[in-house]
Amino acid sequence: MKHYERKTVVVETVKDIICNACGAVIGVNEYGVRQEHLSIEKRWGFGSAFDGEIHNIDICMPCYEKWLAGMKIPARDS
Repeated sequence: MKHYERKTVVVETVKDIICNACGAVIGVNEYGVRQEHLSIEKRWGFGSAFDGEIHNIDICMPCYEKWLAGMKIPARDS
């Protein structure tokens, strides 16, 4: 005798990633590969202005290039 159990599984998938700087959708190419972008997750520690908060930021390539251009110390390829 076999005993069967039915389970419902909920799967969350990312539909769209939105640039935090300009609001543009960071799209997917014809092969299903997400466009290049910068994703940052910062977990703020005790005593910071954002004590205990977790910030997630996504930046599209054009906004990242503008951000880099405005830096006093340029990013380097290591």
